[in-house]
Amino acid sequence: MQSKITRIIAVFLIFAVLLGIMQFTVPYIIGFDGYYNIKVAEIIKEEGFVKEGIAPENTILADNYADIQVLFRILLIPFTFLGLELGAKIAAILFGAIAFTVFFWFLTENRIRHALFWSVLYLFTSEALMYRLMLPRQMPLVISLLLLTIHFLQKRKYVFLFFTMLAHVLLHSSFVFQFIIIIFYLILEKIISKEFNYKIILYPIIGAVAGLILNPHFPNSVIMSYMQIFKVNLVGNLYNVEWKAWTFSEFIKNNILVLAYFIVIVIAIFKTRKINKNKLFFLLLALFFFIYTILSRRMQEYLVPFSIIALALILDDYIPIFDRSRLFSKFKYAAIIFLIIVVGINFSLLREDIRNNTFLHNFNKCAGWMKDNIPENSLVFVNAYAFPYLFFENSDARYTHGIDLTYSYLYDDESFERYMGILQGTLKSDADYIIKDYNPDYVFSGKVKQDVQLFNYIVAHKENYKAVYEDEWCAVLKAKQI
Repeated sequence: MQSKITRIIAVFLIFAVLLGIMQFTVPYIIGFDGYYNIKVAEIIKEEGFVKEGIAPENTILADNYADIQVLFRILLIPFTFLGLELGAKIAAILFGAIAFTVFFWFLTENRIRHALFWSVLYLFTSEALMYRLMLPRQMPLVISLLLLTIHFLQKRKYVFLFFTMLAHVLLHSSFVFQFIIIIFYLILEKIISKEFNYKIILYPIIGAVAGLILNPHFPNSVIMSYMQIFKVNLVGNLYNVEWKAWTFSEFIKNNILVLAYFIVIVIAIFKTRKINKNKLFFLLLALFFFIYTILSRRMQEYLVPFSIIALALILDDYIPIFDRSRLFSKFKYAAIIFLIIVVGINFSLLREDIRNNTFLHNFNKCAGWMKDNIPENSLVFVNAYAFPYLFFENSDARYTHGIDLTYSYLYDDESFERYMGILQGTLKSDADYIIKDYNPDYVFSGKVKQDVQLFNYIVAHKENYKAVYEDEWCAVLKAKQI
């Protein structure tokens, strides 16, 4: 028992170090949403569960605010004491290390050999996934909950499904995937074992209901969860890059190893011509997330761990054969060399990706000027990507757009289409729809490619704006009031 705990601690430290090395290639919060997440955690720490002023004005959250990720914000609160930027980075490291440790533990519980190798392979399979792991997000914890759910299903500890579902509902709207996993397992139990235990589905349902009710923003939490699952995530592919499908070449580039895993799985199954219930279960999950990843790149976060578990389970039967073979040592060294090459290539790609997506801190002078000079509660028109950082620096102002573009579309589709027309340079009209639709007090524009068309639009209607602050990275303009 002691040696098992020691191994778990050692694995946690290994992944904390690996993730820390990657995280601190830059001193800033990586990505965009982390700025908003850690700021909301600080607000909850200082003011409690507020229901207004922390969502953009032109979104469905503005009038009926509900935080359906409230548990994640609560988990972030201890990290706010380290300073918001450092705290967000440490949180990302620890949450990621927890996910890989749970993954390792899950493999050992399923008696899969060389669990550390498979766990490291999980981390370095895709640069795109590595980048996502650098963001202060709840997805590592979501994967951990899914693995715990499967463990409790395997051990028939159905009452624990209540707690995993309860936590998942309060953590993220992806709890629907936990239901899908349970249903897959239930169907296989019925078909193969001829068993049906109503507790398998009853406890998760009770847990989901409890999670919705216990959310401090109930009953808005129920409405928002419905909107997020059935309207935002389904419609979101129209506007949000992370929900869009990759092009064919991008899909291949970002999932080349996953495709190789499936090829090996197919060859292994064809050779043995048999598969047990456990292997079939994970293969079905891997195939489900593979198909979903074709439709939405974000699903890669689920595809990679489940494809590796399926591969590890199916290849595990062959390892004793290699153990008895003289070729085993050569095969072992080949696997290590392969892993080193994969680590080197993807780490190099990750550093470039981080550099390309870590620029919001350059707006600090603009944001500082706004905090010191614009009146509290002023409305600022922004391109949605800039909202998390501006809110991070100045939560006393109000902002027009942010968090999720689909929230703005569902709020007012006509003004949203004009908003997108402004940002994309396709809106042709003599009227100034920044003023007409939003009547902002100020307009923020970054001097980056995302804001080129916004800047051009402002120039075309320059009589309505007066520059009040400008530097090499951004500008703030006072807008003419209607």
